[in-house]
Amino acid sequence: MNKSYEDIQRYLKELQNALQGQSAGLVQDALYDVENHFLEVLANDKDASMATLIDAFGYPKEIAAQYIQLEEDSKRYLHGSESNKPIFNGFFESLTCFKDYKSLIYFFISLPLSVVYFGWVMLFGVPAFILSLVVVGLPFLALFLKTQNYLALIEGQLINALLGVRMPRRPGRITLSDSSKSFSWQGMRETLKSPHCWRVVLYSVLHLPLSATYFFAACVLFVGSLALMITPLVDPIIHAFVPNVTIDINWYWFPVTTVVGAIGVTLSMHITRLLVTLHSSIANYLLIQR
Repeated sequence: MNKSYEDIQRYLKELQNALQGQSAGLVQDALYDVENHFLEVLANDKDASMATLIDAFGYPKEIAAQYIQLEEDSKRYLHGSESNKPIFNGFFESLTCFKDYKSLIYFFISLPLSVVYFGWVMLFGVPAFILSLVVVGLPFLALFLKTQNYLALIEGQLINALLGVRMPRRPGRITLSDSSKSFSWQGMRETLKSPHCWRVVLYSVLHLPLSATYFFAACVLFVGSLALMITPLVDPIIHAFVPNVTIDINWYWFPVTTVVGAIGVTLSMHITRLLVTLHSSIANYLLIQR
């Protein structure tokens, strides 16, 4: 392990301490950016020293302050001020909360996505793990674990956009003591030893039962409630064109189905909020590098 690598790790540790209290996603992005910057400069200039690089780049506390300010500016630009009061208060407040509808969209699409994640683990990860028991499969297992960094990045961006939880915008770091060994056994060993990659594998496996639970707990109730609300209007229209189709709920039940359906939709929104809190905690622990 060369001295430049040790100096970079020391700088990153100080930067991480300076960012204490900030979101884990911001910390991962900052560490990834700074480490890549130093490695790239040192690769292009073999005579450069860390002291010179730090003087030109900035000290950890200065860089941390810049990242924190940039994060606050981004939040204001993307979300604006949250001073607008909802139309409804109390139980029905979630009906006018656009954020809850975005969360519901995530739970709709998470089920098919979870099938893709689980299928990738079963079709590539499990065979690679079995082959790795006889050493020949270690490169395939390392390649599979590498892909988990990008899976975490894609999933994180969905969570960031739809659930409103700050997730990393950079892949996880797999730091090598010598970047020239990135395609050798040293690179594979670093990947195989990465706890972050293995946590993402666990997330991929858990995502299928979790997303199925989310779908049936929130999405089915939401769709069923909407169907109940519009059935008294749609059924008579369908019956008028196709007389042999029976009417399930007559039009005069519309006031009742509207109230019951609105309560069901609102309940699904409150359930969605609880599920967002649960899933955010799981994603924060498994997808973000520590």
